[in-house]
Amino acid sequence: MTKLKIFVCLVLIPLIGISQFVSKYPDIPRIDVHTHVYNNYIDIGNYLAMRNYMLKNYNLDLAMWLNLGAEASIDTINEVSKGRIMTCISDYSPHTGLTHTPADIFRAVEKGYPGYKIWHGPASRRLKEGEPGIRYFDDPSHIPVLNAAEKAPMPLASVHIADPNGPFWDRGKWAADPVEYWRQIIGLERVLQRHPNLVVVAAHMAWLVCQDAQIDFLRYLLSTYPNFYVDLSATFQYFYLVNHDNLRDFLIEYSDRLLYGTDISRLSNESEIPAMAEKYARTFRILETDQIVEGGFFGMNPIKGFALSREILEKIYYKNALKIYPGLKNRMISLGYNTL
Repeated sequence: MTKLKIFVCLVLIPLIGISQFVSKYPDIPRIDVHTHVYNNYIDIGNYLAMRNYMLKNYNLDLAMWLNLGAEASIDTINEVSKGRIMTCISDYSPHTGLTHTPADIFRAVEKGYPGYKIWHGPASRRLKEGEPGIRYFDDPSHIPVLNAAEKAPMPLASVHIADPNGPFWDRGKWAADPVEYWRQIIGLERVLQRHPNLVVVAAHMAWLVCQDAQIDFLRYLLSTYPNFYVDLSATFQYFYLVNHDNLRDFLIEYSDRLLYGTDISRLSNESEIPAMAEKYARTFRILETDQIVEGGFFGMNPIKGFALSREILEKIYYKNALKIYPGLKNRMISLGYNTL
């Protein structure tokens, strides 16, 4: 019986510790800049319910979400979300040509859209083998629309470039060919060169996060192009692939260019809220503590936390987003955040 009690304690105590994670920073609002709730109004209600759940159980404030594509119903989404979701215009099939025109960009700014989402990952995920199309982000056909976004101005919101390319021993299931991967990354840099005043937020740290050399190249991009930013969405599960100290130094050095994001999408049932809240909590534990965390928002690879300072966390969680996205600061003020 004694052995059974010891076994139960050894199994349950770590689990209790995980479930009882409580943020030391309840007064820091968090903005998730990379979400995909689209026009799902039931899901939006569950997002709000999850926010209340996290306030109660984790002592943290998930204040707002940027919705990457639900442009037909911006006013309704604002109403249903009680002002906590701002939605962007989007293009998810740019390999056959951007569907938005320069005139669309200016109209979107007038209507209050905070950003323009473009999904420009590998063409192989959108085109059949041998099918003609636009393969890279720097294609000349994009120039008129990007010129309009630069002039409007309209930030590019969580632009998806490339797919993860891991080290030789763990290429992963996404971008196994490093040559094609780097062609995509260089296409991103050419856009930054052509449009120096365009604010570009690259999704998933531009996927320059799965090798230490990639982090070095991301340092180069951020130090060279002052209007370039990256979000952290769907990257936490890859942090184990790189040197912990190198990544921590990067997060601190470029903290004014990083935005918090998850890549969350459907939340169709209330019963899913605790599990989804725990996914969020794991990412916050990684950033706020030095604990070993079993997984990020996705995946379950053990990751040692970075124990970032309050000043750094404030930038990543909300201050950088307020600098970038038009209307976001006023929306936060309208929600009662009057000390931003």
